[in-house]
Amino acid sequence: MEELMKAVSALVGEEYQRAAAEHGGAANTPHEGYALIKEEEEEAGDQMSTVSQKVTALWWSVKGDNLGAQREYLDEIRTAAILGACELIQVAAMADKAVEGLKRMIGGEAE
Repeated sequence: MEELMKAVSALVGEEYQRAAAEHGGAANTPHEGYALIKEEEEEAGDQMSTVSQKVTALWWSVKGDNLGAQREYLDEIRTAAILGACELIQVAAMADKAVEGLKRMIGGEAE
């Protein structure tokens, strides 16, 4: 798990850099930081909801010995899980962007 966390942390850094290059490296206000995080969190939740629905459908196909449906549900679970992981990486990257915004605000107050 430690290696996976390191790899995901690196992906978070890469996503932050990509987003910073496209939209700026810091949230302009705490409200904006919250909104950025909330949007990605909702999208991650949507994917987790899809995973849950497909796992339930998979269970019914397992109980019904429907091998064709099982394969379809497994593919859909995998896709939704990957998309959800991507959204959670974006949540972490937007948290970094919000932190940068706070640093700028605190730095501005100290001057």
